Order: sequence, then structure tokens, then C-alpha cells
Amino acid sequence: MKSIRNLLATAFLASITAFLLASCSNDDNNDGNTSTVIEFSALPENARTFLTTHFPGVESRMIKQNAIADDDGSIYDVYLNNGFEIDFDSNGNWTDVDGNTQAVPTAIVPEAITTYVTANYAGQTINTIEIERTGYDIELSNGLDLVFDSQGQFIRIDS
Repeated sequence: MKSIRNLLATAFLASITAFLLASCSNDDNNDGNTSTVIEFSALPENARTFLTTHFPGVESRMIKQNAIADDDGSIYDVYLNNGFEIDFDSNGNWTDVDGNTQAVPTAIVPEAITTYVTANYAGQTINTIEIERTGYDIELSNGLDLVFDSQGQFIRIDS
């Protein structure tokens, strides 16, 4: 009787271990999207131009190319030494610029959005801007998320 119990306990532990190992085999985001670290020169020309124009002299810490586009269409994830993270689509067009508490370059923000933020949120900076299918999603330095249409007209505060 004792040997049957030991056998069952061993089988149970083996099956739990196999399950846990199998569930950990995918990458961290569990979407099956693998990525490869690439060099700056492997980015599309539009992405390289964007980076050298808006972040002159800032080097990349890491650049990843995803096998499958993310929900926002991005293929390339660029991590700069100054803390910025920028995503680009397959053509090298930016889809998301995240300053991680730093203001994004004003030149990339549509003028209507800059005007709205200046008029309604004086003293706040735009720390993240993301292009979405219907417009723009921005995050201010106070953590507030604002949604704008494709012409830069305010739609709502996102919760």
C-alpha cells in the first residue's frame, strides 16, 4: 500500500513538473512573438532618420525586431540610452514614443495637440505619444491619458 502511494505521489509530482516546464517555455509575453536583437543599420531608413533628427547624439541601448507586428503595427522596438523607448512599423514610421517621465520632442506632436495641452494643462509635458487607428493617445507628466482624433482634436480623458 505504501509503495502505491509513493508511486502515485511521484507520478503526480512528475506531471505537475512537466506542466510547469511546458507553461514556461514561451517567451515572457506568451504571444509567441519572438524577437531578434539587430543593429542600428538594420532599421528602415525612415526610422534611422527619425532617430538622428529627434534624438541627435543619443545612442541606442538595444534594438529588437519582432517576428510578428504588435497590436499597434510595430515591428521594431528601440531602447535609447537616455531612457526613451520608440516603436516603429515595418516601414520605419514611429507608432509609439515613450519618454519614461521625459517630454517627447515637440516636433513629433501634432500642433493641435500641443495647443490643447498648453491651454488646458499648463505646466504639463507630453511624456508618451502613441498613434492609434483612430488618432493619438498621449500621456501627460501628471499621468493623465488623453485621446485625440487623427486631426488632433480632443476626444476624451482615457481611464
